[in-house]
Amino acid sequence: MSKMEDLKEYIDPKNWECLNAQKQHQLPNALFKDRDDEKKVLKSDSDAQLLIRITFGAFVKIKAIKITAPTDSGPSSIKLFVNPGSLEFEGAEEEEPTQEIKLEQDDLKKDAKPKTVKLVKFSKVSTLVIFVPENHGDKPCILMAN
Repeated sequence: MSKMEDLKEYIDPKNWECLNAQKQHQLPNALFKDRDDEKKVLKSDSDAQLLIRITFGAFVKIKAIKITAPTDSGPSSIKLFVNPGSLEFEGAEEEEPTQEIKLEQDDLKKDAKPKTVKLVKFSKVSTLVIFVPENHGDKPCILMAN
């Protein structure tokens, strides 16, 4: 596999959305903050679910995804939707995702390898929706910059 590029620079910083995040722990903390600052996290509010919409400034090809989180409160799975249009929690729960990825606790560690995606389905992405349906603990879900 060729060297993977961080797509952070392609994210449109004004065109993102994260549903069910705590007010003080929003998506930019996990995407744009200092990656060594462990206090800057994305944290769910009322339950473990998060619905994250990331829009890119140009079409991108996604080869893999890396989720870093505490092993006791990070996602146990994620559902990825490519260019889905409008999508709310109910749709994310019911619709068939482009790909679903199971995450073991070791997959959430900072030094874990990224999870590869089906390249043919992620070759022309303008919007990526990441749905976190549940986590590994009985706490709000936490995602960290990586």
